[in-house]
Amino acid sequence: MSFNNNDSYNNEKRKESMLMEAFTLAEQAVFADKNKIYDVACMLYTEVAQIFLQCLENESNLNRGQQLRTKAAEYISRAEYLKSQKEFVPAKRPKSLLENLMEQALFSFDQALNEDEKNNYGEAIYLYTLSAETYLKAVKEMNNEEESSKLKQKISDIIDRAEQLKDLQKKEKGNSLEKPLINSNNTDLTPQELEVLRISSYVNNQKYLPWLSVDMYERFSYSNLFIDPDGLLELSLEQKVQFGGWKRPSQIMSDPQMIYFISSNSIIQDIVTDCSFVASLCVSSAYEKRFKKPLITSCIYPQNKNGKPIYNPSGKYLIKLLFNGIHRKVIIDDLLPVSRNGKLMCTYTKNHNELWASIIEKAYMKLMGGYNFPGSNPGIDLYALTGWIPEMIFNKDKTFNQESTWKRILNGLNYGDALITVSTGDLPPETCESLGLVPNHAYAVLDIREVQGLRLLQVKNPWSHKRWKGPFSHLDNQNWTQSLKEALNYDQLGALQNDDGIFWINYESLCTYFDSLHINWNPSLFKYRFVMHVAWPSYAGPKKDHYNMGNNPQFGLKLNVTGNQGAAVWLLLSKHILKKEENKDYITLHLYDNTQCKRIYYPGKPLIPGVYINSPHILVRFNAPPGLTEYTVVVSQVEKKSSLNFTIRVYSVIPFEFFEIPRGNNFEKRISGFWTKENAGGNISHPTFYRNPQYKLSISPSISSSAKNANQDKVNLIIMLEAPKSFPINIKLVKSGKRISNCSSKDLTGSSNSYRHGFCYLELDDVEPDDYTIIVSTFDPGLISGFFLTISCSHNFSTTVIPPEGEGYQKYVLPGDWIENKSAMGCSLYKDYFKNPRYIIEASCPTKLFIRMQITKMNPIPAMNVSIFERINMSENKEIISSGPYTNTTQGVVTKEILIYPDKIYFVVFSTWKPEPGKFLSYIYVDNPIKIKQILE
Repeated sequence: MSFNNNDSYNNEKRKESMLMEAFTLAEQAVFADKNKIYDVACMLYTEVAQIFLQCLENESNLNRGQQLRTKAAEYISRAEYLKSQKEFVPAKRPKSLLENLMEQALFSFDQALNEDEKNNYGEAIYLYTLSAETYLKAVKEMNNEEESSKLKQKISDIIDRAEQLKDLQKKEKGNSLEKPLINSNNTDLTPQELEVLRISSYVNNQKYLPWLSVDMYERFSYSNLFIDPDGLLELSLEQKVQFGGWKRPSQIMSDPQMIYFISSNSIIQDIVTDCSFVASLCVSSAYEKRFKKPLITSCIYPQNKNGKPIYNPSGKYLIKLLFNGIHRKVIIDDLLPVSRNGKLMCTYTKNHNELWASIIEKAYMKLMGGYNFPGSNPGIDLYALTGWIPEMIFNKDKTFNQESTWKRILNGLNYGDALITVSTGDLPPETCESLGLVPNHAYAVLDIREVQGLRLLQVKNPWSHKRWKGPFSHLDNQNWTQSLKEALNYDQLGALQNDDGIFWINYESLCTYFDSLHINWNPSLFKYRFVMHVAWPSYAGPKKDHYNMGNNPQFGLKLNVTGNQGAAVWLLLSKHILKKEENKDYITLHLYDNTQCKRIYYPGKPLIPGVYINSPHILVRFNAPPGLTEYTVVVSQVEKKSSLNFTIRVYSVIPFEFFEIPRGNNFEKRISGFWTKENAGGNISHPTFYRNPQYKLSISPSISSSAKNANQDKVNLIIMLEAPKSFPINIKLVKSGKRISNCSSKDLTGSSNSYRHGFCYLELDDVEPDDYTIIVSTFDPGLISGFFLTISCSHNFSTTVIPPEGEGYQKYVLPGDWIENKSAMGCSLYKDYFKNPRYIIEASCPTKLFIRMQITKMNPIPAMNVSIFERINMSENKEIISSGPYTNTTQGVVTKEILIYPDKIYFVVFSTWKPEPGKFLSYIYVDNPIKIKQILE
């Protein structure tokens, strides 16, 4: 969509501007016609006529309208006449050595004057000297004494100026050699970002450095023709078959120029399979022509003082392209591939003396690894060429909204906010033949109109031939009414006679037969922008993040929208490409809301779930609602196979905060553990829960904390548990530091809550420095496997494994029964408490002892207790330890450890709160052998 609410174009002013352009092109057309450059003249006459016909729209002055119509008809007639000629007169011969030398010398001289005006004395001296030396070479080629004498005088004047500058240089020593500082945009980069950009500078085994402000002062004049030190580009198979050699423009053109005039109609794709790139050139040049703003051509250097790219006789060019996160400089020479019959085998324009399309293509093909280009899409290419934000829409996707998309592309193109291209997918041969389409091919959208209730697009095939044959094509006599032709200034008869690859198609047909729309949006739509360059190493995080996203790159985004309207925010992820190969990384961005900008661990349900595609660019668009909103942005891959570097950009119409959310804390420890047959106790509903692996976590206070404020020294703690994906797992945290038998919700300091397959975590922001117990469990007992426990803490900590219950002790297992009216006597509140099951315990030496009791066959489980007594005499017993208050936990009850002696008599009582019959099992743990005997009454 476009964010301009007001139409920024005054019709009359626009019409005047178009007429001025038409008059300029008309002069060029007449010049080309007189000089017998008929193909260029034909194209220019047609261009002028089209502009005149466009100006007829809403023309209120009848006299002026008639003049425009008459002139347009005259130019069309002349163009048709030129087309009817069987052969155009070939262009003039290439320039001679003398002409080339004179051109090189003049170029160096003009460059010297520019540097002289800027007081760049050192560079100006070099260029004046080079110009004089080249003119001297030209003198040797001259036969005319008068011309030779004039040139020698000019050489003398140039040398004199160079000597004057040397004197000035001595007076202001050093000043003339100062260069501008590195682009201020780079000074804010972190060391980590600089390293990412350094790594990403090596593309297809070539180094492409970031664009710096000093590159504006790149040297372009040389005594010899420039040769790219990186060597010649790899040719495509088709080029190799027809290859005749590498030629410079001066060898195949009579008057090489960088830009003759910008027109999408003039661009022709040759045998290089880069239709997406050529479509990008077409829509960019259409934008430049329509809105009079340099877009595509501004990336070419050298430029004159007005910022317009110029032809360099020395053959060196510098192209500024946005790639791998930053603008980079691509240096090339002007050697171009030519067939055996002398025809250019690269993209070119109908003006055979024009270079800009061929030069930009060569630079982009160099970056992509050669003319054997594997293919791309126009959104990717346009982003590299212009920096405009790429959006890809699949019109076969179930989320595709045909109506809203039409409004967005209509307004976007007509307001100058968007560049639009479209692509076909796999089409059956019979469909291609009947409809005139090319499968898996990119097309440029030159115009979009809504007229007479119809939605129409003007589209160009980069081949400059082979057109649509369906509704509203040149073959359609049913839909093309006279009024519609006039509304669109469409010459159907001319279109029938000349296949230039340009056609009209209705939007509905486009949505049916084309697979995708590529929209590149002007970044200046957004006042606020931010960029970050990030490394995602292969070792960080799991191979697949279906269960755990905790180690993925994540970013916090905060916005505060005032008023009642939402605010547009776009996020663009750009993967860094290092090799020319099929992109097998399926990546995306997920946007989560209401997160307080905290790290996301469970995939859950994002506000905007990303779609995984193998495009290097992923765009997420949304409107932030009124008020303060805090989001978490997560980068995700289908399957992480290698390290990945990327750039993430944020575009917003309002101010925002954007930052990387740190992974973990300052202190982190990863522990490997195992659930075995003995300790895989399952969840807390199982009596074996207490057997699960447990760890003591001791968190130290910060050094600055005193004893007085230690309780206020809050800690951030993150605990993560990873296991096989088929295992539902859980973490519990209890303030203790000792083995935990069971725990209720009120006992918990923290929990990972519901059991989750393969991964779970808990995060606490306000833990106190203390000792804690970590319990890791599977949902079902008996699940045997290894696991990883990761503890991340803002404070220093230590961990130790809590030994299993009874480790190092002998264990006696006693089954027991509460028999109704005999041994099921309840607690001590009942008169026959000591008739409950009792056992005498005798020790032969001082012995440590503790006892666990569990109910085995009672439902519901009754409240229970274990108590140990010392017999004082026949009528007096002293309780020395118990399991505490009666409780009905599944895991049973356990006493604390006590020390018993051989000269005393002890017995243990197993009871329930109320007299209830049932069975139980007791485990008696001792460090020395004992004797156990049941007391029978």
